[in-house]
Amino acid sequence: MRVRSMILYAALFVSALASAVSAEAASTLSTYRNARFGYAVDVPSEFRMGEAPVNNDGRVFYDPSSEGVISVFGMYNALGASRESYATEREEDWRGLGGTVTYRAKRENWFVLSGTVGGDIFYERVIFSADGDTIATLLVRYPKSEKARFDPLVARASRTLRFLRAE
Repeated sequence: MRVRSMILYAALFVSALASAVSAEAASTLSTYRNARFGYAVDVPSEFRMGEAPVNNDGRVFYDPSSEGVISVFGMYNALGASRESYATEREEDWRGLGGTVTYRAKRENWFVLSGTVGGDIFYERVIFSADGDTIATLLVRYPKSEKARFDPLVARASRTLRFLRAE
């Protein structure tokens, strides 16, 4: 009986893993490049790109099958914020919206905040240019019910947020 249970659990795990891998593989990516702030990020090709804002700081991408949204935007670090001070400011902003930050990660030139606000999950990755003069942000917000589908998409997009080298 115990061996049969272990085999059943192993089969369920392999099946879940295969589903997650095939869902991630099924989504192709398109690269969005922002010339004004010199950053790029890969987003799922099936997401619909919104209109360019007047200041051309980034774009919003809409999931056609849910309420999920990917926003990418850049800005000049005119006030000279440090990674630490800006991370604290962003966390306070989420709290002000009634959000709860449940995950934080920081490295030399980036930070990540993730958590919940209302019925949604948010994931925010912020990177600083090498000279610290420019900041680029990837912000993903989606319904909690879409977590299994969005988590691999968020992981892929997050890995690709980068500053472009001047050529």
